[in-house]
Amino acid sequence: MRRHTGRRPGRTRADARLAVGGRAGARRHRHRRHHRAAHDHRRGPGVKTRVERCADTLRAAATAGDEYAAIDAARAALDSGVPLETMLLDVVAVAQARVGLDWAANRITVAQEHTATAVHEQVLAVLAHEPAARDHRPGPSRGRVSVACVAGEWHTFPARLLAEVLRLRGWQVDYLGAHVPTPHLVVHVHRAAPDVVALSASIATRLP
Repeated sequence: MRRHTGRRPGRTRADARLAVGGRAGARRHRHRRHHRAAHDHRRGPGVKTRVERCADTLRAAATAGDEYAAIDAARAALDSGVPLETMLLDVVAVAQARVGLDWAANRITVAQEHTATAVHEQVLAVLAHEPAARDHRPGPSRGRVSVACVAGEWHTFPARLLAEVLRLRGWQVDYLGAHVPTPHLVVHVHRAAPDVVALSASIATRLP
């Protein structure tokens, strides 16, 4: 039986290998982290930076109620090479999400939130009719989708955003807008016979 002497046992060769391996692993980790940082630095003001900057500009213009400045910012981003779907999902949607966060944090009023949302919806409508929207749509339809807000749901932005993205991806879209009562939705589905029905609701209990 080994007697405990109260002293820390000496380092074995295995301990030394672990220590060396640990230091080497740490160096590799630092190297990878430095390499990623250097790569990000070399990337410079690329698409991601333009996208983030445009989202900030769009949110500021929308919150101020400046529809023309918001539309000009969106068109300028398109002209600079930002893809249209990126504009919808990473610029307009992100700007609107930040408006919601600002409202939740009491940084803006309800009136400002409604104003910003209305401006963002107008930007969506403008982008949907840009030549880039027609150029990026595939030829044959991938199917038919009906997009609607459920009864009692008046927040149309998410549904409209989905509708425009689906159109870009080649779907034929019936966008029914806000507050579609269930009986009328059923009638539409029977008449249009869509392949998919997408329902938007900010509260799950509103789902039919």
